[in-house]
Amino acid sequence: MTKSRFFCSASAMAAALAFGAAGQAAAQAAQATAQQGGTTVGEVVVTGSFIRGTPEDAALPVDVISQEDIERQGAPSTLELIKQLSVSSGVLGDTNQFDPRAQGSEGSGSVNLRGLGAQRTLVLMNGRRMSPNPFGQAGAGIVDTNTIPSVAVGRVEVLKEGAAALYGSDAIGGVVNFITRSGFDGLETSGSYRLIDGSKGDYTAGVLWGHAWDNGNILLSGGWQHRSELKVTDRDWATRPFAENPEGGWSGGSSVTGFVPVTQTAAGAWVPLLPGVLDAGCGPLGGIPVAGTIPQCRFHYIEYDNLTEKEDRYQLYGEINADLADNHRLHIEALWAKTDVPNWKTSPSYLTLQTPTATTNPTVGSLTPAVLAGWFVPAANPGLVAYRAANPGAVPAAATGVHFPGVFYRPLSFGGNDIFGDQNEGSSEGLRQYEAMRVSGSLRGDLPWMGIGYDLALTYGQQTGRRTGYDTIVSRLQLALRGYGSAASGAAGGCTAAETNNFTTNAGNTAIGCYWFNPFSNAFPDNAISGQPSPQYNAALANNPDVIRWFFQQVATKQTQRLFVADAVLNGTTGIELGGGEVRWAGGLQFRKDGFESEYNDLSDVDATPCIDTPITGAGNCPSRNGALVFLGTGEEADLERYVWAAFAELSVPVTDAIQLQLAIRYEDYEQVGTTTNPKANIRWQLTDWLALRGSVATTFRGPPLTQLNPSSVTALSFIAGSFRAIDLFGNPNLEPETADNYSIGAIFNINRFKATVDWWRFDFDGPIVGEPSASIVNTMFPASGPNQCSNAALRSRFTFQGDCAAANIARVRTQWVNGPNIKTSGIDVLADYDFGEVLGGALRAGVSATYTLEYKIADVVVEGTRVERAYDAVGLLNYQQIATSLPQLKGSGYVEYTSGPHNLRFTVNYIDGYTDQRPTISGAGKKIDETWLAEIDYRVMLPWDTTVTLSVDNLFDQDPAFARLDLSYDPFTGNALGRTYKVSVRKRF
Repeated sequence: MTKSRFFCSASAMAAALAFGAAGQAAAQAAQATAQQGGTTVGEVVVTGSFIRGTPEDAALPVDVISQEDIERQGAPSTLELIKQLSVSSGVLGDTNQFDPRAQGSEGSGSVNLRGLGAQRTLVLMNGRRMSPNPFGQAGAGIVDTNTIPSVAVGRVEVLKEGAAALYGSDAIGGVVNFITRSGFDGLETSGSYRLIDGSKGDYTAGVLWGHAWDNGNILLSGGWQHRSELKVTDRDWATRPFAENPEGGWSGGSSVTGFVPVTQTAAGAWVPLLPGVLDAGCGPLGGIPVAGTIPQCRFHYIEYDNLTEKEDRYQLYGEINADLADNHRLHIEALWAKTDVPNWKTSPSYLTLQTPTATTNPTVGSLTPAVLAGWFVPAANPGLVAYRAANPGAVPAAATGVHFPGVFYRPLSFGGNDIFGDQNEGSSEGLRQYEAMRVSGSLRGDLPWMGIGYDLALTYGQQTGRRTGYDTIVSRLQLALRGYGSAASGAAGGCTAAETNNFTTNAGNTAIGCYWFNPFSNAFPDNAISGQPSPQYNAALANNPDVIRWFFQQVATKQTQRLFVADAVLNGTTGIELGGGEVRWAGGLQFRKDGFESEYNDLSDVDATPCIDTPITGAGNCPSRNGALVFLGTGEEADLERYVWAAFAELSVPVTDAIQLQLAIRYEDYEQVGTTTNPKANIRWQLTDWLALRGSVATTFRGPPLTQLNPSSVTALSFIAGSFRAIDLFGNPNLEPETADNYSIGAIFNINRFKATVDWWRFDFDGPIVGEPSASIVNTMFPASGPNQCSNAALRSRFTFQGDCAAANIARVRTQWVNGPNIKTSGIDVLADYDFGEVLGGALRAGVSATYTLEYKIADVVVEGTRVERAYDAVGLLNYQQIATSLPQLKGSGYVEYTSGPHNLRFTVNYIDGYTDQRPTISGAGKKIDETWLAEIDYRVMLPWDTTVTLSVDNLFDQDPAFARLDLSYDPFTGNALGRTYKVSVRKRF
């Protein structure tokens, strides 16, 4: 029998899959297919079973979104579509560089069913696996949904329960299967433009061509999506005063900060002349002075960032299907996709969490009494000379230099960073780029004996991620502060030989240039964002951009994930007849080969640049191999691979006409990790014509990704004690697979025009693979009230301090991937649809979908033998830098849709429940993150000449996102930063 997939509205498909109205759904599907030039509906394969002929109304909680329904909703992007799913929470995709769970993956997207973590949702394309994004959530094994060829997608099937018994690892929370269009014959072009206030708008273009012949067909598609930059400063609510949002992008470290005058005694000792001095440019430039023995100047770094980055996304897809002989069909598909984020924006420079050694800083280890580790600026620095002249008495006459504490200082801030061009407004930049390719081929059909069908497939996919950024080289900055800076161009300097020889390690080395770096506010004219003038500015003291390029260098990482899968599946009948029909079976084998490769440029490679002073001395031995950069860590190049073998079996048992039973079991063998066996049972019981019950019980699992077994590290940033500090996340070779028990009970209602499903679900996790929560480690070490835990040597070993053990002195926090605390979560899904029939000459429908999470209980978190987080329920909480992501208790949507002839009008409301920021330091505004109601209206008209036009208004009432005490003043995991948008989409068939 020839197979073809069908298209229908979400409500019609839900009726077919969930409500059991197969006859009505088939008629609607046939009508929708005919409208789109499809073919006659053949045998339908449902996600969640490998048995051919599995009934569409089986005991599977599958939601289906058709191409028709996507179009009626205004053709949202894949990311927008996923964020609207009530069953998906904590989605990656929008810029969120300030949360370690999202950093470094800008430009990629994810699905996060049940809020269990995107790495626990298996994403398939045409039922086959896809290679993960090498950067997604620090290499957690997340598939980048932005690589999906959206122009070619015919429907999306969402299986909302653990499916490891059938699909293996990663299907622990469910499966999302993107299925391409089938039976398409002709040429179709499409395009859209979305008007967004403050940006140049988003636009797409696509082309789809298909041709069918007697024994096969071909489908080719190309798509392009462009997303324009939207700056933080384009939204008033995103840039709030410190008093309104102290966590809203205000750092205690800046280039216009407090410094400590120092003097050298006749005996050669260095003595600090406390108290410190605050640069007089702080207040006039828009900073907030902070009094203290060493004063600080709060800097609003968020203004240099974007809410959405400029993105260009390209996708090419093709498939060919051919009948080689009776009941033998060949399928080959190929995908290439690329996402380019060319100008990712961030702060002008990072906080200096690593500081110079005695090699370049003569005061190191000799300041008595000791002050925070930092930077030495000699009295001869022209910036200091001019500052003392302009501010008489501010710096004691006895001072022979000044000291900048590292945890308060960054070399570039208010004046911006000039090395990226005048149009950049002072931000530092980086690149995010992903390139994916995938080839899959299958041969399926029927064997000539015993009625056995077969499906053999080979799939190879890979995604390569490139990521660049910039950071300050510790030793070069210190040399430039002392007058030994070089120019990136290699231009000659102006130092005397005597001055050069003062730097004894490099005496006579002409490679060391002769330039000063001026660290004071007299080096730049104004605030690069607000334009507020610097009263201290002296044009003669402006820093040479070439000197900045010399010490502010690019770091680059290239990582590739590879996946090869071989599948062999047999299916057939047993010959056993039960009351509901014949018992069917499926069984198969799977082989997977995972590969991971990482490459770094020299500054990012711990083997090439292991030490602070390596760039100037070439030395490779040092007490701490943290590299040469002030903030970012280093990585270790890797070339890893792993083999996984699996076998599974499945039975469909129609006990009676009313009772259907589905059984499955899978065995999987992970090289170097271990084995796991997981069973599953589903049942559906048709109690009456209008009511059926369904339920399932299963065990599921997820094996640790290669990147998490690799002992190398990645560096994230976390807001600690008023500034961002480095969080180093290390792999763990001792990780074991995580497992979970999954239960569900549901009811299916089909009462005339009303159809609904209600499902209760539960997951009990044992040893989930999680990154240790940095916020909990810090809060335990330095509680809001009570004594610190500095005497706890084991816990203290996770910290690197600049100076004594104190929260303000934290430079780095070490975390790792672990099999963490047990988690129990449960909730209720509701899906309902009502067909009003003919109203005012047209058809009126309405529906709702919602997920209500009852609990998300996380057991005690223990690090180094110390409980750092008490057991708690994460539901309804922000979960800032915790194991769980943002988890509103209720998420849902409702729609009303009216169709009359060629016209379709749809009104949708999406709802996200309010939730609480549970951090103990948060009170007042921002403690409660308000609920969100977003209305959307879409109008589609099918014009003559096979042309369809859709007009959409999203966020109809122009609601700002709910305020949260976070860097962007909203929660990117749940909120919408765009405001009201207007979109026009056009599709033309030829």
